[in-house]
Amino acid sequence: MKPSDVIEKFRQVIIYHGLPQTDMALYGVTCPYCGKSDRLRKLDPPGSLTSLSERDVSVYRDLYDRLADGETRLGVCKFCLNIVDIAQNGVATPLQT
Repeated sequence: MKPSDVIEKFRQVIIYHGLPQTDMALYGVTCPYCGKSDRLRKLDPPGSLTSLSERDVSVYRDLYDRLADGETRLGVCKFCLNIVDIAQNGVATPLQT
């Protein structure tokens, strides 16, 4: 599966399940796609998803692990629904495909 396909599949899973479970905005972090600065949310790590079935968590974990390395913190813009990499310094960048 191409990286762009993984991103799209992960985006569909996020939308379908209404993720992230914790709806806390990362204020001051601007979406690199739409420019909104109050809509980014950090995505839940796979181990913290309590409202999903075991199968759904497994799918989420597989996709999450394909996109995130040890340094990547994944987030989603709740306005444009694009997945971003949120750096430790609080800057959001598009995922590398």
